[in-house]
Amino acid sequence: MVTPGVPPVWHERNCEVNPEMDAFVRYSILGTVRVTRDGAALALGPPKRMALLALLLLRAPGPLPLSEAVDILWDDDPPPSAVNVVHRHIGALRKTLEPGLRSRTKAQRLVRAADGYRLLVDAASSDLLHFRELRSRAQSAVKAGDARKGAQDFVEALDLWQGPTVAAGTYVAQHPLFTSVGHEFVATAKEAADVVLTAAPAMTEAVLPALRRAVDCHPFDEALHSRIIAALAATGRQAEALRQYESIRRILAEELGVEPGPGLRAAQEHLLRNQAVPQDVEGTVAVPGPGPGPRPARLPMAHHPFAGRREALSQCLAALPLEGEESARPTTVAICGMPGVGKTALALHWAHLVAARFPDGQVQVDLQGHHASRPPLGPAAAMVEVLGALGARPDPLPESPTELSAVYREQLAGRRLLIVLDDANDCEQVRPLLPGSPGCLTIVTSRRRLEGLTVTDDARPLLLPPMTGPEGLELLEHRLGPDRVRAERKAVEEIVDLCGGLPLAMAVVCARALLHPQFALTALVARLHETEGSLAGFAGHDARTDIRSVFSRSYETLSPGAAALFRLLVLHAAPDITLQAATRLSGAHPRSTREHLAELVDRCMLWEQAPGRYTCHVLLRSYAAELLRGTDGQEAISAARARMSGQPPQGGGAANAPLAPYVGDAVPPQHRSGRIV
Repeated sequence: MVTPGVPPVWHERNCEVNPEMDAFVRYSILGTVRVTRDGAALALGPPKRMALLALLLLRAPGPLPLSEAVDILWDDDPPPSAVNVVHRHIGALRKTLEPGLRSRTKAQRLVRAADGYRLLVDAASSDLLHFRELRSRAQSAVKAGDARKGAQDFVEALDLWQGPTVAAGTYVAQHPLFTSVGHEFVATAKEAADVVLTAAPAMTEAVLPALRRAVDCHPFDEALHSRIIAALAATGRQAEALRQYESIRRILAEELGVEPGPGLRAAQEHLLRNQAVPQDVEGTVAVPGPGPGPRPARLPMAHHPFAGRREALSQCLAALPLEGEESARPTTVAICGMPGVGKTALALHWAHLVAARFPDGQVQVDLQGHHASRPPLGPAAAMVEVLGALGARPDPLPESPTELSAVYREQLAGRRLLIVLDDANDCEQVRPLLPGSPGCLTIVTSRRRLEGLTVTDDARPLLLPPMTGPEGLELLEHRLGPDRVRAERKAVEEIVDLCGGLPLAMAVVCARALLHPQFALTALVARLHETEGSLAGFAGHDARTDIRSVFSRSYETLSPGAAALFRLLVLHAAPDITLQAATRLSGAHPRSTREHLAELVDRCMLWEQAPGRYTCHVLLRSYAAELLRGTDGQEAISAARARMSGQPPQGGGAANAPLAPYVGDAVPPQHRSGRIV
């Protein structure tokens, strides 16, 4: 075990070995940024270079895109020379890490990656990766019933931290990317306390320093104070535990004007009664919960790999108050976007990052708004799911929806919960489920824009676009590996382009590449070119991943007029269309056309990229082309063309002409820029 406050000393067998330089290099970011070679600290250079190294360590073992480095190092206001400055700092870091390096192409520690750089580290050489490995091992041990082993691994993981701040002393330490990692320290301290107090009380003194360091940075976190009180009581320091309670009670009253929550009050009551802290049937929870009933942790596993989305994630993190600040009302964020754009992946990634801030539990409910085989989940059924997770499912269930809603409100009152409502069908499905207590966060995902939630419930909308080119390259590098991407960089760029930056489409192509590792990526690109203008290149046998099936579940919700307009839009050659052009194309009244365009925008099948100008994703246009070929007769197509051109239909010859540009054999490449066409 490592002594708290003393830098960890790892055995040489656990260190990264460079066969050419025969040197052991270790990287530390949990606290100050440090690098040692054979135990000797290296001089890392000026602050910006140290901050760049911190970013490389934070992203490792994945790549650090050059664009992200520039944005963070210069706070979104980079000078024209920013890229060159980053390149120079990278060169200096290479020389520091590999003094004998003569050519950057021979680098073994800091190498080029897709649109950026990668620091080659693992859990043996990076304290952050080592911490995460230990935490994961501890969680697995606890789930397997070996709580004592889990307690040991938790404490060892916490001992790697020299403080709860990541990259302390650098000017990037307060960036959301770094503070979110600091949340992992807080969450682990709570997990460790729960397990230690129930399964390994002899280690209580070892976990107390971590709890104190965490509460120093998060003085209003009542769950941390509750665990400190329990730990002090477990070591026989009842008087100090009472002083701890009085201290936080006074701080809450003077700073926030509130009284301690139910968790703190329960901890005080147990202390005054001199009772042992209760534990659950599995022996995994040591302190009284912040609210009645269990504290569920029912978030599905985060999608892996998670790449890109830094701007969207920053918006998500900014929606919450700063750590330690109290929110006067609940927070609701609606992540909306077209099918397959990665809404659920972003929601779960964010939820896992901030889960520690919601001590009363985290719950996910699949609302099945666009499920392949099941109807949307009704609000009452969703309420029952949440109540069941909280251990408060009434038996028998109230027959009246009003009574059930009252029970739901009563059970959620006073709790600080994180609720993920995935795949919402509409606002009415969501509204009854929104908690009313301050400090709660509800993350909603939907293919609808859910504008009504912003109007009535002050929800913050986040419209998620397809990935940019660099984000798509990063995703493919995560999935295919840097070597394969580096070997066929041009083919990878084409895949991103042909997929229009849609994460689901790129994942489908990657799956085929992984199933056929002997195939060149150019062969997959050729197949996509052969089927361009249709979705045949992305077809599959799984309704969850077949893009045609995924798109169809949105199309089938359209009104007949909006569906007809969606199909006809592919006859318009320009990358965007105005209301006037759409009216001529559809032959409908302008008011009806406007309503149909609004419906398509609401369902994220069109994008209003500028006032009155609408555009559509390239793969949705391919889907519309397939529908047009199979649904609308040649007469209807000829008539629509005639309305567009202002000429009468030309008869059978014109009617049988190719449906250009998107209904023929190819999609014009000039319409691909920006992923939305």
